[in-house]
Amino acid sequence: MNRIPLLFLLLVAVGVQQLNAMQKQGGTASGSVSDEASESFTIGLALSGGGATGLAHIGVLKVLEEEGIPVDVVAGTSMGAIVGGLYAIGYTPDQLEHVALGTDWRQLFEEPIFRRHLPLEEKKYDGRFLLSFPVAGRTVELPTGLVSGTHTFNLLARLTWSYHDVEDFTTLPRPFACIATDLQNGEQVILDRGFLPDAIRASMSIPSIFDPVWVDGKYLVDGGLVNNMPVQEAYGLGADYVIAINSSSDLKPVEELHTLPDILTQTIAVGMQRSMLMQREKADFYIQPDLEDYATFSFGDIHEIIKAGEDAARAQIDEIRELADSLKQVRRAFDLPVFPAFEPTNTLKIRNVTFEGLQTIPADHVRTKLQIEDNSTITQEQLNEGLLRLYGMRRFSQVTYRLRWDDDQADIAIRLEEQTANIIQAGIHHNSTLGPSLLFNATFRNLFFPASTARLNVRVGHEFLAEADYYNYIGLEPRRLTFHGSAGFREREIDIYQNGHRQANLRTDILYGEGLIGPLYASVLRAGFGYRFERFNLTESYGALEVPFDWNSLQILVGEMEFDNLNRSHIPTNGQYLLLRADMSPRFLPNDAAFGRISGRWSGFFRITDDLTLISGIRGGYIFGGHPPLHYRFYAGGHDTFWGYPKEALAGNNLLTGRLAAQYRFHSNLYATAGMNMGNAYERIDLSILDSFPRWGWGTAIGWNTVIGPIQVTLSGSNRHALLYEFQVGINF
Repeated sequence: MNRIPLLFLLLVAVGVQQLNAMQKQGGTASGSVSDEASESFTIGLALSGGGATGLAHIGVLKVLEEEGIPVDVVAGTSMGAIVGGLYAIGYTPDQLEHVALGTDWRQLFEEPIFRRHLPLEEKKYDGRFLLSFPVAGRTVELPTGLVSGTHTFNLLARLTWSYHDVEDFTTLPRPFACIATDLQNGEQVILDRGFLPDAIRASMSIPSIFDPVWVDGKYLVDGGLVNNMPVQEAYGLGADYVIAINSSSDLKPVEELHTLPDILTQTIAVGMQRSMLMQREKADFYIQPDLEDYATFSFGDIHEIIKAGEDAARAQIDEIRELADSLKQVRRAFDLPVFPAFEPTNTLKIRNVTFEGLQTIPADHVRTKLQIEDNSTITQEQLNEGLLRLYGMRRFSQVTYRLRWDDDQADIAIRLEEQTANIIQAGIHHNSTLGPSLLFNATFRNLFFPASTARLNVRVGHEFLAEADYYNYIGLEPRRLTFHGSAGFREREIDIYQNGHRQANLRTDILYGEGLIGPLYASVLRAGFGYRFERFNLTESYGALEVPFDWNSLQILVGEMEFDNLNRSHIPTNGQYLLLRADMSPRFLPNDAAFGRISGRWSGFFRITDDLTLISGIRGGYIFGGHPPLHYRFYAGGHDTFWGYPKEALAGNNLLTGRLAAQYRFHSNLYATAGMNMGNAYERIDLSILDSFPRWGWGTAIGWNTVIGPIQVTLSGSNRHALLYEFQVGINF
């Protein structure tokens, strides 16, 4: 492209613009360019989709701004909608690069629910299940996408705080529009009005990856299906000259399609090829970065992708400078348009908090989880954590928000979509000592009472279990009073040791019911007081002990306190867990055994470096007032309670053990642990325990966090047992 034709085309465009203006005024065109026409000649930008490769737009924008190319209006699709939308409200290329590099894109596409965001009653079940199926009525309800898109929306909402009130996108600092596809009829939808995060989120809703988005009664998905590079739409925003940037890749040869993302990307690309060619013909200036080495999900290569965009623009630097020189003669004032600089803020003054979309769950219960009060000042982090706690309740399929500004303070509307489907789940656990077990679970939300959770659990394998579990928030605002009830049947197998050798295996069949009421604080601390009833019978699996066949009853007064802020359920690297419990089987109630039992266990995980964690733990127990049934005594042994001794090799009415270990991460999900423990079980606590040296043991383990749960191999030993081996898959339930 040489300078004379380019200048000629620009002058022709201005002439046509002036002629139209004169005709509207009833006049005739003169031989010179009017001041109004030359000053209003508009440059548009059309940004294509492409997933991660769409971040190449940032590199091109860097060069365009360096060379003084003014951009007045922006149209974008998918990732082009994200970059273009932020550029339209004033983000600079450097700010866009900072956002791209600072975003955890993997989390956006996986939407993990971190354990710290779970309610305390959900943490017990975290990570237990390998399979999960939502059920509506009698039908398994399949998802509309792999992820809901909630995390992506909230990122967009945070990046556009200042513009939540803008309804007309043509009034943004740079007029903006993005493209989506109507899933009902396959037609293009131009989004130039509404709520900016909703519009951008709809434009990049990749089919089968993200849930579609409802906007103005239309069910929308990624605009790349119908128009991946909206050149014509940039003209529709008033552009006289359009620069198009194509960040999508050409179709790959069949022999290069090896993975599911490859197939998905190619399938979408096939459908958009025709529209891409048509839009390219309409562009006045075209840039296509070399992105053959990258794909839709190459978010680990953001530096290189942005650099590829910059390189592509610099490869056409002569044409870009020619355009800049020509524009100087067409636009009377060539300085870049003065756009208000986008000023990120980290705090919000919240005047009022409201909730939209609630049908069955009380607003005060949701407010308790959100932990944001009216007339308060919050940070981005506090708002994000509150939204993630709501999502972690697993009662909402969508958790989004919108701000309504009044000077320097805002009302925030939390937009919620209740998730009504119940869930059927299944998990597996295998231990080389105990054998395999299967756990089946059915979870019912809002059964009998709003904000309640009912579960049916059946464990098949070692120690059969059939249990109904019910959890409900009760009481007045802020609904921090909870009821937890459980009832069912379970087996408890107990190994009896004598002089270090197993003599017998006893099985206790237990029918039970328990109810506790108490306060809950911040999803990490609860207390409860209540009553437990048991009917139990002891039978012998093998051995030579005389065991009477007789059902016995217990009526127990219970007090319990639990604290849990572990960062994950298996192989934690940070946080603490504490459980204290008191059981009292008093004589004034009809009991076959009168006794008291106090027990406690604490584990602490302290991160020293990113890869090194110090682990410490204490277990203790004390029985008083009488002889308890065997299943109420204390036992230790095995990889989870006492290294160096077989399961339940240490037994007594009293227990005190401690553990100290170090855990090191060698690879992303591969851990090694080494440490020692010391302590013992005692029949009674008196001065005689000072005459015996505590038992000790050492242990080392290799653990691997996998999609099916943790896989762990443990070697341990002690002064009584030379070497013990244990292997397990999954979380013990």
